[in-house]
Amino acid sequence: MLRRFPRTIAELCNHPDFHLSRMGRCEAAAEHGADCSAHAERLKDMRDALEYMRSACPASLQDRTLIALNNRVERIEAEIKLREAWHEANGSLYREVG
Repeated sequence: MLRRFPRTIAELCNHPDFHLSRMGRCEAAAEHGADCSAHAERLKDMRDALEYMRSACPASLQDRTLIALNNRVERIEAEIKLREAWHEANGSLYREVG
């Protein structure tokens, strides 16, 4: 279980669950002419995928595994917050990516 859980944002963004959660939102936005590519939207997608993956973990995890899982989640959340703060400070949070 823990081996498949991402350790970094890069691993999170390459995880199939991230693409599945993002795909649904992108398809819905495309129906309204949007392309879902603002930094804020991508950061939200990361948070949503991380929360989905965390909630999909069995409640019966052993303490040591649960601590390791929570450490990974906290590291990724901290990385997301740093990116969000950088984009906010530089005025690019709601600007289109690319």
